[in-house]
Amino acid sequence: MAAQDHYQVLGLTNKATPEEVKRRFRELARRWHPDVSKSDDASERFKAINEAYRVLGDPERRAHYDAEIELARMRRTSTASPRAKGSARTSSTNPSAANASERSGSSGASARRAADQSARTYAIGRLLQDAQAAMAGMRLNEAAGFCRAVLELDRRNAGALEILGDIHRYRGHLDQALAYYTMAIQTDPTNARLRAKFERLAAEPFGAAPPRAATSGAMARQAVVLMVGVLAVGLIVVLNSIGPKTEGGVGWAIWDWSPGILLGLPAAGFVAGLAGAWSGYLGPARHELLMPAPGAGSRSAVPMGLILIMLSLVCFWISGILYLAAAAAQDAVSRSIVFAFMACGAIVALFALVSDVNWGATALLGGNLAFPAYVAGWIAADGGRR
Repeated sequence: MAAQDHYQVLGLTNKATPEEVKRRFRELARRWHPDVSKSDDASERFKAINEAYRVLGDPERRAHYDAEIELARMRRTSTASPRAKGSARTSSTNPSAANASERSGSSGASARRAADQSARTYAIGRLLQDAQAAMAGMRLNEAAGFCRAVLELDRRNAGALEILGDIHRYRGHLDQALAYYTMAIQTDPTNARLRAKFERLAAEPFGAAPPRAATSGAMARQAVVLMVGVLAVGLIVVLNSIGPKTEGGVGWAIWDWSPGILLGLPAAGFVAGLAGAWSGYLGPARHELLMPAPGAGSRSAVPMGLILIMLSLVCFWISGILYLAAAAAQDAVSRSIVFAFMACGAIVALFALVSDVNWGATALLGGNLAFPAYVAGWIAADGGRR
């Protein structure tokens, strides 16, 4: 079945969402499965349904497919007009009109080329808009698919290269991000926004591997700073365990918690954030906690750090689970943020172990105090090393 019929096969329009495509595919696959349907053409229909879903169910294939449909539609509008057809019939019966017919044919070819270019430009514009919208919604895989479809039509499109750079930057692939920004600047050398992105990323010490001779020294420094941080956190935990206890200890409401817990958890989190950032084990907070701009002409996304802090104030453990699920779905898991959650989880576990009253409250809600403080320490250390 022709690719132009994929939407018709599923009974959808080209505005259908990925969820609608998946739901419709499942409905039709159950209805037309050869083992279920008694229709003679069930097998052919089932194959067509699977092929349609293979294309429309994948963001990148669908982007390519939509671009091809748009190009084909624009080309159909540029077919020879009735006047051109009449001119061709006249030339076949009147040899004296041959030259005029040839000129008309040349003009028609030029018109078709112009229409093809117009269709290509229109398709690229729509795909870039879709990519920017996907970035604004943090649908990174979908945005990357649209950008690759653009590059199939225009291999040097600066907008698509910039968005791909933003995607890799957000995912922590800084070398790839620099490569895409470089290609975009080569295509659009006067773009000040692109140059600013490139210069900021190139200036970061995390964008490139350290010289081989300095690797052992950097690792030793990292180990020393991390060890000092661990010892400092351990000291805070010990002081909390041997300090004076209040009668209430730790309750399920924050106003029932002892001063040692209320002050110790944030202090330990802040120290751990400082140590992680100063050691270089954590990436720059402005890269890890702030989402890259979705692209020109689109709205900025809410900073990831703000989202995580707000969620952790409600429940630290839920915020960690939601982050891992969302980031893994977009292949955008940050090693630094995962390390932050692990470090705060260890701090909470230590405080719960030394808590003599209601350790469950400490284990469940302690991260609500430790994680925001950890992020604050991370940001403070990051600002100090600029």
